[in-house]
Amino acid sequence: MNALWVSRMSAYKYSPLSIETAKKIIGLKIVRQKVLLAKYAKTTASSSIGFKNSIGEILLEEARMAQKFWQEFGKLLSKELDFPGRKPRNNDITNRLLDIGYHHLSNVVRQILKRLEIPTPLALIHVARTARSEPLAYDLVEMFRADIVEAEVLKFLRLKKKKPEHIENEIAHFLHEINERLEKKYYLKDFKTCHMYRYYIEIQILKFVKAVNHKQVFEPVKLPKRHESRCDVDART
Repeated sequence: MNALWVSRMSAYKYSPLSIETAKKIIGLKIVRQKVLLAKYAKTTASSSIGFKNSIGEILLEEARMAQKFWQEFGKLLSKELDFPGRKPRNNDITNRLLDIGYHHLSNVVRQILKRLEIPTPLALIHVARTARSEPLAYDLVEMFRADIVEAEVLKFLRLKKKKPEHIENEIAHFLHEINERLEKKYYLKDFKTCHMYRYYIEIQILKFVKAVNHKQVFEPVKLPKRHESRCDVDART
């Protein structure tokens, strides 16, 4: 285990910096969910995440915003799907696809952290529930869920002319579409060029690691709120 990282992360977790960084992570999650809804001409409530002063307050605000988001998300789905709201491990097709997508995306984050030799048991927002839990991966994946998983679940189900009868027959195709999203290019203003979403994930994780190592507040890279046609041109050359 990376003892130096554990020491630095432990100190960071119990410093005021952890609150500010947690607000950045959850704040970005909320922004990307708003961007997703806006693509379907939907809006949600304004967030007061920036005014929270503890992890508990941040989690309460996250829950409030999540309730609003899933209400609007559900309105974009066919009533035939009978979406009950976000319920992990529920048997309805929407929640099952969300679970599968989140697990797949979390593995992408875990692989990056493993390659960077960053231990995952210690985190700012999530806590380990079992010996195999990896709360740091769960913290960081929050920033990417809307762009990759929630966006694909919406598109995937809205394109279906009727409710899929057997989810098992859809999983391979669904994960293929998730991977396609990870390869999609976005214009990153910080770098003044287009990069694949996988690269964007790695950059965010590296910036988080740097913030902890240098005792700074994490400042995430921002994605454009609209589609960047210049990246389509870049992808064809």
